[in-house]
Amino acid sequence: MANLYLLRHAKSDWEDMSLSDHDRPLSPRGEKAAANMGRTLARQGLAPEIVLCSTALRARATLDLVMEAGDFSWPVQFEPALYGASVQAILSIIRADAGPFSRALLVGHNPGFHYVAKHLVYTGESELLTALDYKYPTGTFADIEFPDARLNDVSPSTGVLKQFLRPRDQTNA
Repeated sequence: MANLYLLRHAKSDWEDMSLSDHDRPLSPRGEKAAANMGRTLARQGLAPEIVLCSTALRARATLDLVMEAGDFSWPVQFEPALYGASVQAILSIIRADAGPFSRALLVGHNPGFHYVAKHLVYTGESELLTALDYKYPTGTFADIEFPDARLNDVSPSTGVLKQFLRPRDQTNA
């Protein structure tokens, strides 16, 4: 059994239009949401064996705030290819970089995360599946479990959506 955790970066700040997309920071709302998500994940005892994070500033800042608020000390690897990655690119990263592990967290972007989650999931609670089908908002965390596979050989429609945690549904704890 393996678990793939997908965390989309929190809401970014569009105020400074001179910044490149890669260099956009988090908005104050995004900072608060990331910290809240970190506390939520800490209460659940989330323990990925590896974290693969996009090099974009908003993804790195999201991860920093989640780890700080949750008091996590996960091993992190920055992966430039996660920025703007397609489904196939994300699957390649999962198989190559997360393959040896049974629990991996990826921190990145849409539309890739939304598409790859829909591509991998075949079942789960109907409420979670409906939420995933509709939208993958900024700051959202998904837990996809593969009962019969390891991360190095995940394939389409083999995952179970165990969690789909949106920032708006989390408390400020």
